[in-house]
Amino acid sequence: MRLLGKILLAVLLLVVAGAGGFVWWAWTPDLSRAAAEARFARAPTDFVEVDGVRFHVRQEGPDGAPAVVMIHGNASMLQSWDGWAADLSKDHRVIRYDLAGHGLTGPDPAGIYGPERDAVQLKALLDALKVDKAVLAGNSLGGQIAWHFAAANPDRVEKLVLVAPGGYPLPGLGFEQKVVLPDAAKMLPYSLKPDVLKARIGGLYGDPARFTPQMLDTYYHSWLSPGVRPAQLARASAYLLHDPTSMLATIQAPTLLLWGEKDRLVAFATTPQKFQAAMPNTKLVSFPDLGHMPQEEDPAATVAAVREFLAQ
Repeated sequence: MRLLGKILLAVLLLVVAGAGGFVWWAWTPDLSRAAAEARFARAPTDFVEVDGVRFHVRQEGPDGAPAVVMIHGNASMLQSWDGWAADLSKDHRVIRYDLAGHGLTGPDPAGIYGPERDAVQLKALLDALKVDKAVLAGNSLGGQIAWHFAAANPDRVEKLVLVAPGGYPLPGLGFEQKVVLPDAAKMLPYSLKPDVLKARIGGLYGDPARFTPQMLDTYYHSWLSPGVRPAQLARASAYLLHDPTSMLATIQAPTLLLWGEKDRLVAFATTPQKFQAAMPNTKLVSFPDLGHMPQEEDPAATVAAVREFLAQ
């Protein structure tokens, strides 16, 4: 189903499928848990167990400063926010984590995935970290989790920063439409090619040349963390969109919508207007040359817009 290649969920399929569905077969085992943690964890305290899941969490900045929680998108990892975290942690308590089924967090033992469950897990994580109220920043699936959380827990959210958030139909995937995985996806737990990953993730940038070798290395080895690839298949199979309009209408938190105008996944031409029409208190900032992950592609320019919003 090449149509699914146009949506973010299909990234996990396309890392094993080239043009025409040709599978690049090469045995690619997971990293050991020790090797994955040696590469990505900073200290044993980087792990917090809540709701039966051992979350990989990174905290930076002054403990008593206002909290900013960053939630990455599907197929990504907490390092997606490196640029923003380096800036905002100067005067904020920055918290970012690998979602269930991603990075060092690994699979949810319950095998249940979806933004609704992610929002429940986020609440449990914030409780464990003793964060009463925070700014939530989320990209793509992370944005969808952020607004789900804000709708369910309005007293816990200071402001929202939604970076090309999920929630409305994507090319090839509408409301109440199940994702059908092609047979090639079954090879993902066994084979993973860096050059295919480079083409597909880099292709979500406005300028693929900005997808650096360092970022490719991070993505690739994050995907090789134990259990991530089967979890990605399970998450994709479970993904189901429901019309979010009525839920979005309940959110009162000031919200920054941040978009790359070259976003080929969550289309800039149509999707921001849907969020603005549904949500009562939004501001849109867009970047003409950026794509679906603007916080990775140009962290300096995008975090400047976030700082301006947070100062208001």
